[in-house]
Amino acid sequence: MIKSYFLVAFRALKRNKLHASINIIGLAIGMACCMLIALFVQFELGYDRQNKNANRIYRLAVDLEANNWAISAFPLGALLKENYPEVENYTRIKPVDVFMQNSSGTLFKNKEKVFYADSTVFDVMDIRLIKGNPATALAEVNSIVITPDAAKAYFGDQDPIGKTLTMLGNKKEFVITGIFEPLPSNSHVHMNMMASSESFESMRADSKVGFNSLTNHYTYVVLPEGIDHLAFEKTISSFLDKYQNIQAGDDPNVIRLQPLTSIHLHSNRGLEIEANGNMNTVYTLSAIAFFILIIACINFMNLTTAQSLKRAREVGIRKVVGSQKRQLIFQFLSESVVISFLSLAVAIVLLTLVVPQFNFISGKEIVINPLKNSLIVFIFTGITLFVGLFAGTYPAFFLSSFKPSSVLKGNFIGNISGQVLRKGLVVFQFAIAFLIMVGTYVVYSQLNYMLTKNMGFDREQTLVLTMPRDSVGDRSIKNEMARLAGVTSVTRFNEIPGKMVNTTNLWYEGVKDNQAENLYLFSGDADLLKTLGIKLKAGSYFGDDTQQFGKEFVINETALEHFGWKPEEAIGKLMEFGERGSEPGKVIGVIEDFHFKHLHDVIDPLVLYLNPHYEGRYMALKVNTNDMQAMVTAIEQKWKNLLPQYEFEYQFLDESFDKLFDQEKRLGQLFGIFSALAIFISCLGLFGLASFTMEQSRKAVAVRKVLGASVLNIVVMMSKSFLKLVLLGMLLAAPLAYFAAMKWLQGFAYNVGFTWIVYVYAAFVAMFVAFATVSYHSFKTARTNPVNALKAQ
Repeated sequence: MIKSYFLVAFRALKRNKLHASINIIGLAIGMACCMLIALFVQFELGYDRQNKNANRIYRLAVDLEANNWAISAFPLGALLKENYPEVENYTRIKPVDVFMQNSSGTLFKNKEKVFYADSTVFDVMDIRLIKGNPATALAEVNSIVITPDAAKAYFGDQDPIGKTLTMLGNKKEFVITGIFEPLPSNSHVHMNMMASSESFESMRADSKVGFNSLTNHYTYVVLPEGIDHLAFEKTISSFLDKYQNIQAGDDPNVIRLQPLTSIHLHSNRGLEIEANGNMNTVYTLSAIAFFILIIACINFMNLTTAQSLKRAREVGIRKVVGSQKRQLIFQFLSESVVISFLSLAVAIVLLTLVVPQFNFISGKEIVINPLKNSLIVFIFTGITLFVGLFAGTYPAFFLSSFKPSSVLKGNFIGNISGQVLRKGLVVFQFAIAFLIMVGTYVVYSQLNYMLTKNMGFDREQTLVLTMPRDSVGDRSIKNEMARLAGVTSVTRFNEIPGKMVNTTNLWYEGVKDNQAENLYLFSGDADLLKTLGIKLKAGSYFGDDTQQFGKEFVINETALEHFGWKPEEAIGKLMEFGERGSEPGKVIGVIEDFHFKHLHDVIDPLVLYLNPHYEGRYMALKVNTNDMQAMVTAIEQKWKNLLPQYEFEYQFLDESFDKLFDQEKRLGQLFGIFSALAIFISCLGLFGLASFTMEQSRKAVAVRKVLGASVLNIVVMMSKSFLKLVLLGMLLAAPLAYFAAMKWLQGFAYNVGFTWIVYVYAAFVAMFVAFATVSYHSFKTARTNPVNALKAQ
């Protein structure tokens, strides 16, 4: 019986090749989109879940006045383990960017992110050692473990155990004591090399740094399963207040415990170890995938029910010879499932072609190999059965409800309610497509706004050099660079604008309760304003010959407002690092605001001071040249003459700033792709529906032509009814598109706003594509000889 159902289903598909092809292609594209995004969502939700203790590991973070940070003080992990039995274990990692070089064979050097790590890192982070002993691999000073890829790069096919790698910045040699398996791609941190924490002075147990330094250092603790981590973080915050003797009126410690599995999608703190994802992106793409699949299903429903006239006689005969309604329902559902599985085959082919490109755009490593991802079979089967049953249910019940007495007498002329439903589904399709198009326009508009917004400083034609970490005479290097032809100005600073994170406690005249406040801090030398084009609002900037290091301050406009000062009265106001001393410094100038952080964040109060040296920081060169490559070559040659023992490392300031918006760029690309697919699938269904409608209207068109109607009149008449449906869909979607766009834009402190021109853009695209789709059949029908149409009728 079942075999006959599927045999009949295949015969029905062969009889209606055009509509079957449209159904299969539409469903295949919809299913491919849904499967792709389902795999993406699975990948995102799976971050760090491969760890055997994933639900018991928490990262320590800290909240300060100026910002919330993903970092913690070096001694905090050990302190908590000593005082709280709940802390079963802990580990720390501290990344540094350095050049590493091998010491044997063919010399090879490369820029690496080396992580100083405790020996407990293998257990806490669930890292497997391929070679070496996890108990001793990182126990000794200057020991290091590397991944197989790193071993291959530096030592080829040789066994790297016992060999050394040299850290070129400080000339330290590290002995390789193990090979470790890298963490999966969906981990919030990726490590290629790990060196012993004993090799980093500030991480040692006897270090004098203690709680006085907050840098990009990360602590993870293992707690009992089921612990109330929100209550426990309050407990340890209070404990730290007592330990540090925090007095009433002082800012209390606020320690946060971030579950390991929530870091990637829910953490957006300062100094994140890597750029994290966003749960809103997961929700948005999930909604897009679902709606694209629904659009494809609607196509199937519309085309199947629109062909009811062709299937009506078949249903009548089947009922006369004894077929029951449930048998007919099963027959039509079997056709739907057959189409769904045929679409699955096409969708899998599309996925194999698309996944590599999707990975390139999204920066992920999604695989469609069921041997590596066992959930693929369930995802693909589930989506296929959902499509087959959901898309086929209404047509099955609709077609099986025909009365044989009516259809066999030729009295069946179509179902009015069915026509209304089909029109409603077309409206829904284009409402969703319109919504996605508006989203695409808003994302690209915001991205363009961020890339072109006046940042308050000039980032064009500016090269930023990374200076060596030891004292090499940075002032003399600056003077030599300034003499190069094409270099108009040179400055030194301690952080790159757009990525500034440094804060400290500062006392200032009139501060509340006379207590120091945590503020953003930046240091740039006397040529900072000239080089970066930052404008002075009042007073003066640091002089080149000043010796008032830490005793002169310049503030931005936001700080001026925050302190409650006016520009003319700010000059001469007292200010001091930490609490007020006997000889506080003073404010000498006010600069206009510039964006020193991401555009997601508002401009905060900023205090600038002059540092006596900038070793280990940055030097920016403003150049004026039409041949940037030659300019870079000249600067590099000068560097090699002055500092032959150090690697030349540079970046363009504008490119560095643009990289901050990589996530928005990727989201915009994905929106654009899925927007185009939504329109394509909608028009695919409209194409098939228009084909059927025009087939039924041949006689009416022929009569109109005989009465003198022109081809243009007929095309407009036939297209108008469909375009009304498209327009109605857009009108219904417009309010939802507005609220969704505004909700997304609220995530940016500075956004482009919602402009009504987006509706015009989306409406024009939708109407143009829909008209082009429908007018093809309208024109074809209007060009038909009326004599042939009337004879056939």
